[in-house]
Amino acid sequence: MGTVIVLGSIITDLVARAPRLPLPGESLIGDEFALFLGGKGINQAIAAARLGASVTLIGRVGTDAFGDAFFPVLKQEGINSAYVTRDPTIATGVSTLIIAADSGQNMIVVNQGANLAIASESVEEALHAAQAEHVQKQGTEKRAIFLAQCETSSASYISGMQRAHTMGMLTILNAAPIPREQLDTALFSLIDILVVNEVEAAALAQASVTSPKEAQVAAEQLLTRGPRHVIITLGSQGCVWSTCQEKQVVHQSLPAFTIKALDATAAGDAFCGALAACLSENMPMLEALRCASAAGALTATRKGAIAALPTATEVEHLLSTAEQ
Repeated sequence: MGTVIVLGSIITDLVARAPRLPLPGESLIGDEFALFLGGKGINQAIAAARLGASVTLIGRVGTDAFGDAFFPVLKQEGINSAYVTRDPTIATGVSTLIIAADSGQNMIVVNQGANLAIASESVEEALHAAQAEHVQKQGTEKRAIFLAQCETSSASYISGMQRAHTMGMLTILNAAPIPREQLDTALFSLIDILVVNEVEAAALAQASVTSPKEAQVAAEQLLTRGPRHVIITLGSQGCVWSTCQEKQVVHQSLPAFTIKALDATAAGDAFCGALAACLSENMPMLEALRCASAAGALTATRKGAIAALPTATEVEHLLSTAEQ
């Protein structure tokens, strides 16, 4: 079982379903409302754990009822929550989602709350403890994976990337959502694998990304900033993996699994968590990407976030039976 350390958000999702996404300024009558536990951090941690990784989550919640609800779930999923701390003055993060019944696409507004109060010192302490446990159990044949997103403070994920990079971990940044402030230029050189969707890639590269060909162009630009690998997910068009080999950029496009999308909310998180879990077992990149794509596809066929994340058995079944 590989080791994955996730620094990320813990957020309560307030979800409204409607026939379609509303237009700007429009009041649209919805079909359903539900409350789910979510946040990119916990979603990706659970996705990795369900695929067999030994997972530690670093995060922060309030002392409110929303915060209380997460700890039983983390225990049930077998995730180490020792570094999920509680803030007595800031509320647990909340996101508001609107999901369109006609397409499964969504619009999300995130209020980060206590996620912005994760201390850099807590991140570094958790990384050292997790790395020590990893070496004790597995030695140095497998690298521990550090996975982060942009729903916590920039100070927390930058310090996490710096420390994880120094410690020799494989670092993955899912640059989502794109922060209001520009990402620190120095951050990119600490990233082994940058994972973004087409919207995020377009924002970072300042270029249109609507096809695998355009994704390749954007990836080449992003690789010049320092990451070793760039992965751009394109929904129904699959994903593009780009890396430098012998001073040349090499691209590999993977088609998507054919599915009927119901709710794409946590599909990207499933992809990232599964990718981290697979790479923690020293799986080759192409094989890990296909597994991650299967996890994302399965998630998009179900409602919710955590409830939609697949198990290893489900992913293996799709890989063995579906045409991609």
